[in-house]
Amino acid sequence: MPNPTDDVTREGIGEVADFWTIDTPDSELVTMINKKLQSAAGPWEDFKKEGKRNERYWMPNHLEGVNLYWHQSRIVQNRIYMGVETMVPIITSKPAEPVISIADDAKEDDEKSRDFTNRLQKVFLDKYNNEDRPQQEIFEMISRHLLLFKLGLLKIIWDETLDDYFVEFIDPHKMIISADGYFNEDVWVAQWIEKPLKELLEMFPDKENDILSNLFPGTSPTEAMRGTPIGFWEFWPEDGKFVVWKMNNVILQKKLNPYIKWTKDKKFDKVANHFDFTKKPYMFLNSQNLGKHIWDDTSVVSQVISLQDGINLMQRIITDTSRDQGILVGAQESIDRDELYKYTGAPNQKLAVKGNDPTKALHRVAPKTLAPQVMESQMHLENASDNIMGVHSTTRGEKSKQPTLGQDKLSRESDYGRIDGTVRGLERIAAELYNWEMQMMAIKYKREHFQKILGEKNGDKLYEEVKEANKKGIKIIVKPGSTLPTDKQSQREDAIELAKANRISDVDFFKMMDMANPREMAKNLFLQTKYPERLYPDLMKDIRSETEKDTKKGTVNPPMADATAPPQPGPAGEIMQAIMGGGQAPGIPGQTPQSAIPGQAALSEEPAAEPPVQGVVPTEHTERLLAGEQVPPFDGIEPSEEHVAAEFAFMGSDEFAQLPEEIQAIYAQHAMKEKQIIEGN
Repeated sequence: MPNPTDDVTREGIGEVADFWTIDTPDSELVTMINKKLQSAAGPWEDFKKEGKRNERYWMPNHLEGVNLYWHQSRIVQNRIYMGVETMVPIITSKPAEPVISIADDAKEDDEKSRDFTNRLQKVFLDKYNNEDRPQQEIFEMISRHLLLFKLGLLKIIWDETLDDYFVEFIDPHKMIISADGYFNEDVWVAQWIEKPLKELLEMFPDKENDILSNLFPGTSPTEAMRGTPIGFWEFWPEDGKFVVWKMNNVILQKKLNPYIKWTKDKKFDKVANHFDFTKKPYMFLNSQNLGKHIWDDTSVVSQVISLQDGINLMQRIITDTSRDQGILVGAQESIDRDELYKYTGAPNQKLAVKGNDPTKALHRVAPKTLAPQVMESQMHLENASDNIMGVHSTTRGEKSKQPTLGQDKLSRESDYGRIDGTVRGLERIAAELYNWEMQMMAIKYKREHFQKILGEKNGDKLYEEVKEANKKGIKIIVKPGSTLPTDKQSQREDAIELAKANRISDVDFFKMMDMANPREMAKNLFLQTKYPERLYPDLMKDIRSETEKDTKKGTVNPPMADATAPPQPGPAGEIMQAIMGGGQAPGIPGQTPQSAIPGQAALSEEPAAEPPVQGVVPTEHTERLLAGEQVPPFDGIEPSEEHVAAEFAFMGSDEFAQLPEEIQAIYAQHAMKEKQIIEGN
């Protein structure tokens, strides 16, 4: 593809390009591959050099090439490392969400189609969370490579031993890519690979004689020499139709793309393949470029390096100045040089001087003072670095210097906006990866592959569905914005506001609050509100058992809660008011009482008055316990069975079931301790 950014444009015939196919003779293939590698060597060396420099600054090797005296500070304040390692978790915080659709399906949203997409998404999720090669870690690595090396690289590989595919990241510095293309289909790729000689001979047994004669002409390698690492190239042309492995002047192997289904006459099978055309098994992550190359023209790390040097310089000046204790000067007529050199500043150290006035023998020159502009310059450099990388203190989780919470929020949102460009690049490469996984499933997977993930029944279904849907055409994209980082503080505030307005379900509320098990929490909330005996079966059983014992003694005849009639929810304060006042719990006239838990919707639109509290007698401890206080047993009163019976009677009431779980636990523990004292335990 012609580069539209070239400074010189010419009409007519340009440089004659070499034409080659898989049937090209080996000697010509070697010549053509070597020519391409040589043509890209210059730009790629510049790319590699910049990446190595950025890597050195990410590590603590900032002072390489800086000449310092022995006494000068070597301190480094690594803002680049801090910035990169703040950005990477934010960029990869959310997995890319695939959206699957079947072409020409008039009933795309029907139940059958949804079942198919749900099963397929489970397979994608299983691969994403693979224990041996978790894709989350792979995305983190290529994001780090993008920030440091200006390019992230993924490769999908089918492993015959595993009988499955896996995804790995590739170090960009072990690649050479053509410098005159921006899109995947415009560039050829050569990957540098090293294998021990023994393994290389096992990979290409047909070429053993050629390999040995090329590496060890006239001799036979010893067993020890067979462990020597041997480097070779894996070369893919622009269209990805075939792959060639080359070592020096030996073509180790050449064959059609093994990840594409071919017909018997070596043509692309349009029915069997998920793709519409051949592709290389490489995916490129880029973000900040001008379309000249497939790698970025710059990166945030490259932009910040000069600022990092300035920060290190200011920090060295500050440190060296703070360590300066002044200079000790001695008068030669009053103190010998050898005596002066003994002085170290240690406590109780003694010096011998000549003459009657020791103050004339020694004098200390005042230490250097730090110029005020040094601190100002350092702060300016740090702020400039944070501005470029988009990682200010609030984003890093440090204590904010902003005067208001709103300004903190704006600062975080601004940083996330700067990072969005990289995140969208990650969405693009995730979409490529999902489609490559679909390609592997379409041409390589058998029934047992799906069964291993979904079970026999669902695995069989998905196997048949993939074959059928692939004929129609399966489209996989990444939901736009699904990987964008979320300001969790703002998200929680939005959830609370929606809950106050009663415009959010319990499940969604707990999701937005970033709880670990939102559906389980919503389920427990429903049970606590409607059927607490199901949520606390052991506690309710103990309460009823104790209440029945006290009832048989004749000390109290409390009303037992009806297990079939769900209690109405209400906050602890309202229940306490009802108990102490002996009447109905307060509420809003004409409105159904709602749960005290934010996000819990009213269960009925009709007003319902709560029944008056009957048979519940408050004790001296009731008010304190309902306030959440840990009250000692029989605090301030004499132990009595009547007091214990009254507390157990309350625990068997509907009003007790309305209390929050933690209040119920406090009350029950208090009552059980008092009962044990009465029983002499």
